[in-house]
Amino acid sequence: MTLAAVLCCAITASAQDAQTDRNRTYRITLNDVQYAHHNEEMSAGDAVGKIITGALTGQTSVQATKYEDDVKNAIIKGLSGAYRFRYNDGLLQLNDVVEEGNLVVDAIIINIKSNSSSRTWKDKEDKTKVSITYTGVAEVMLTLKDAKTGEIMANPSFKGQGTSGSSYSTSDKAIQDALNGLSNRITAWFNNYRPLCANIIEGGAAKKDKQKEVYIDLGSNEGAFVGLHMGVYEVKTIAGREAKSQIGKLKIEAVEGDDISRCKVQSGAKDIKAALDAGNNLIVISM
Repeated sequence: MTLAAVLCCAITASAQDAQTDRNRTYRITLNDVQYAHHNEEMSAGDAVGKIITGALTGQTSVQATKYEDDVKNAIIKGLSGAYRFRYNDGLLQLNDVVEEGNLVVDAIIINIKSNSSSRTWKDKEDKTKVSITYTGVAEVMLTLKDAKTGEIMANPSFKGQGTSGSSYSTSDKAIQDALNGLSNRITAWFNNYRPLCANIIEGGAAKKDKQKEVYIDLGSNEGAFVGLHMGVYEVKTIAGREAKSQIGKLKIEAVEGDDISRCKVQSGAKDIKAALDAGNNLIVISM
């Protein structure tokens, strides 16, 4: 009986550990920011070579610009917005976050500029008037390295620019708009790189052959929040490999505990209901 109890506890603990590790959070640190010289033509390939060389040799060349702090802050904002990463704000040294899975990020600014356009017209007094508007563009490339092994994990590049029709009276405002877009794209990439995952644990309200609500095993402990959009995927094993196909979308409407949330089915109501009724293997992944 004692052995059975020990084994039961071990299995339960193991399952709990696996569940916790499913949405494990990682530390992320911005290490080095480099600037391409504005008078140089630099391709994306050249930029990759430049930053990898810097990462391997420890040698860097930095060009200060008037937007240095703005660009760095935009990158930090993007990293800080990711669901499963905790930005290291400098309180911890790099040596203190050397754990496999934690990331150290180097960045290079490939391009930051504002484009101007002018419009000329005549006023009521037949005087010529000219207005100038600006749109901003900001491009960066990040190198992600595993904090423990030093392995380069990815080299994503991002371009932030004003939305269609956006224009500003100064280049500064235009560039700030571009940097906001840059932050959003960085956050979106990291949320795709390490999404939140969950399982449907119970079907909620349903109407005929359509599922209206479901409950998932993702709650406040793992970062669930009202308004989070998630995709529903049906998982099959084909030739020994796992294959998944999206059959619907959910949105969290209420976080009801540490490990449970109620979701509204936004699309795929029929397919989700059929899959649940058939006992098919479903997983839920943040979008």
